[in-house]
Amino acid sequence: MFTCAGRRVALMEAFRRSLAELNLSGRLIAADATHASPAYHKADVGLTVPPADRSEYVPALLEAVRRHNVALLVPVTDLDLCCLAGRRDEFAAAGCTAMIASEPTIKLCRDKARMGALLAGAGLQGIRTCTLSEFRRQPFYPCFIKPIGGSAGIGAGVIRGERELAAHVAMFDQEMLVQEYVGGQEFTIDVYRTKAGEVRCVVPRQRLAVRSGEVEKGVTVKDEMLIRDTLKLAGVLGDLWGVFCCQCRRLDEKSPPRFFEVNPRFGGGSPLSIAAGANLPLYLLEEILGLPVTGEVGRFVDHLLMLRYDEAVFVRVDDLAALNGYGTPEFR
Repeated sequence: MFTCAGRRVALMEAFRRSLAELNLSGRLIAADATHASPAYHKADVGLTVPPADRSEYVPALLEAVRRHNVALLVPVTDLDLCCLAGRRDEFAAAGCTAMIASEPTIKLCRDKARMGALLAGAGLQGIRTCTLSEFRRQPFYPCFIKPIGGSAGIGAGVIRGERELAAHVAMFDQEMLVQEYVGGQEFTIDVYRTKAGEVRCVVPRQRLAVRSGEVEKGVTVKDEMLIRDTLKLAGVLGDLWGVFCCQCRRLDEKSPPRFFEVNPRFGGGSPLSIAAGANLPLYLLEEILGLPVTGEVGRFVDHLLMLRYDEAVFVRVDDLAALNGYGTPEFR
C-alpha cells in the first residue's frame, strides 16, 4: 500500500513489474485523501483516507491494512513520515512492514538545521544553514530559502536582497530555513540500505531540470566521489532502511559534494534509477520476504537520460463540488 500516493504511477508500476519478477500475485493499493489522484485509479485498489495531518489518518490506514491483508506499507511523500514512524509498531502488530525508520531518525532527517552537525560527524561538507531569525542577525546574499519541513519545492527560492526576502516571507510565513546559495551541479542520490545497515545500492542522478520540486530531466552519473561520500553519509543515519535519497550540490566534477538533505523515502525521480537497472522495489520486496537483496553498489547504467512528460488519467465524475480545486483552483 502506497500512502499519499498522488502521482506516483511510474513507481507503482515498477513495483508491479517486481512482483511479476518474483512470481507474486500481490495487489497494489493506493491510499490518498482524494479519489482525484492518478495513482488511486491506476492501482488495483484505490482507497480514500483522511488527510495525513488528521488524527484519524493512521487509524484509517491500520484498518485498511487489516481489511486488505497489507504486507508492505510504502510512504512516498514527506507528509506522513513522522506520524508513521511514531506508530510503526502498530503496523508490525497488524502483520505489515512499514518502510520507515524510527521516529528519532525520521526527525533527524527532516530537521535540515541539524544536517550540518550530522555531516561534520561523517567528515563530509554541508551547506551553511540557519533559521530566519538567525539569518536576520547576520544576513548574507544571495541565499536559498525554504519552509521548515517543506516539500515539493513549495516556498523555496533564491533570494538576492531585503526586498525579495520581505516579499517571500509575506507570502510563505516566517517558519523558514535559510541556506548559503551554492551554484553548480545538483544531484539526488538513491540509496538502498538493509535493516542490518548494509548499503546495497547507490545511484547518483544529476538534476538537469526541476519542476515543482521534482526532477523533470535527469541523468545517471557513475561518479566514484559521489558514491563514496554517500556511503559515508549512510553510515551515520541511524536505523534508516529501505529506499531513501540524499541531495547535494557541487561546483564541478572535481569538487567534493556538499550535502544538504536526506529524504527518508522514495525520491520523485527514482524511476530513473530503476530504469538504469537499480531495481529498488525489487530489493525492498526481497528484504521483507527474507530473500537475499540482489542490489550491488555501482551496478547501474551510466549516463542514462530521463526526459519526463505528462500523461493523463481520464475518469468520469458525478459530484464536481467534491473535487479539490472546484471552488478555487490549486496552484503548485
